[in-house]
Amino acid sequence: MQDDIVGICRFSFLGKCDWAETAGQGGDSPGLMARRRAMLYAPGRLARRFAAFETLCLPSIRAQTDPDFRFWILTSPEMPGEWLERLRGLCAGVPQIRLIVSDKRETVNALREPLREAAEAAGRPVIQFRVDDDDAFSRHHVARIRSHARRFADLPAFAISYPQGLVMGSYEGDPISYWRAHQPFLGAGVAVRMRGAGRCIYAYNHFQLPKHFPAFTDIAGLGYLQTRWDEGDSVATIVAKFPKWFQRLDPTAFRQALAEDFPFLQDVDLGFVERKGAA
Repeated sequence: MQDDIVGICRFSFLGKCDWAETAGQGGDSPGLMARRRAMLYAPGRLARRFAAFETLCLPSIRAQTDPDFRFWILTSPEMPGEWLERLRGLCAGVPQIRLIVSDKRETVNALREPLREAAEAAGRPVIQFRVDDDDAFSRHHVARIRSHARRFADLPAFAISYPQGLVMGSYEGDPISYWRAHQPFLGAGVAVRMRGAGRCIYAYNHFQLPKHFPAFTDIAGLGYLQTRWDEGDSVATIVAKFPKWFQRLDPTAFRQALAEDFPFLQDVDLGFVERKGAA
């Protein structure tokens, strides 16, 4: 039986997420959601998020060596109309993409029915992987997931991480820096088959997946290109900009490292990461 594989990306989703202030009790309170809405949908921020999505994530979807997968993009109806229409237009040109616009405030609730429907159609829970809109994933990502899934066919649930990757970033207008990293169960590209038909990969913190599932790390190739910058919303950007275990690369070495997994980025201008005119 061929496995159904679904990538999931939250694009300026207005709800509880990895951002520290939304994680605890009251993380979806009206006051907090109002502040989040103003931040998420500020024109400057959206312009930079779209630049990242169009430069990194979208080409990753198009470049997959195994095109037999689906990719769901989750956003909220509060996204300003002109930006939502722009997102619809970008998604319409890629057959794997389904845009889900949900007014629910928790990712797991917004995706419960789509995941249940997908599992019913497939005859078992689908394999999910997650990625942010400002990250890229290897062109071999879906093919690698499918290959490992065949090995784990007798497991009702499992998790897979691709810890080897690249990082580029700039904070407060600093020049862009480039890094090679090893980050097991980083959110960018991590995959899981859940035990329940409607259960969602976002039900667990990605770093906690090995505590709940049989887990495997594949160190072959580079799994992700992660962006760390002023527009990042994750707890990781608060805790550490560039951890000490990252290996710094010069721009030439970084471009060379893109060759096998991200050839579609080798000649692309990545300057959107640097905030121009910052103090």
